[in-house]
Amino acid sequence: MLKAKKGFSLIELLVVIAIIGVLSAVGITAYSGYTKDAKIKVTRAQHGQLSSLINAESAKCAGGMGNFAWTAADGTNAEPCSGDWTVNNIVAYVNAATGMSMTNAYDQSVFALANTPAPGSTVITLADSDQTVVITTKLEAGSSASTVKTTKIARF
Repeated sequence: MLKAKKGFSLIELLVVIAIIGVLSAVGITAYSGYTKDAKIKVTRAQHGQLSSLINAESAKCAGGMGNFAWTAADGTNAEPCSGDWTVNNIVAYVNAATGMSMTNAYDQSVFALANTPAPGSTVITLADSDQTVVITTKLEAGSSASTVKTTKIARF
């Protein structure tokens, strides 16, 4: 009398391993695309939030009374609405935990800068005799126009 075989053959195990390998290769490729798109969307949303904040603060201060929301990094130097905008105070407010607390979606460093943007970061500058804030956000690596979003906000 022959004994019944128990277990899987080597061929069956190799087929299962091959199927798992193909599925994981497809999944990793798709995951990379999803994370890239998510980082771009986060950066674009942060750009919009920052633009909205500066626009709202400009509207709030149109009457010339009160202070802007941003202060120096240490919480001092409140900018009066009647004064000029200060890029360093806006940058500090955007990056500070007590302010907007935004971070770069690509490497978790600071979001707002006062110089050349890296992917996922924003540079804030002043133009037109310090009456216009220019927000330039680099959405992803590359130098084409589609990788950079720029918003200009004039003071009311």
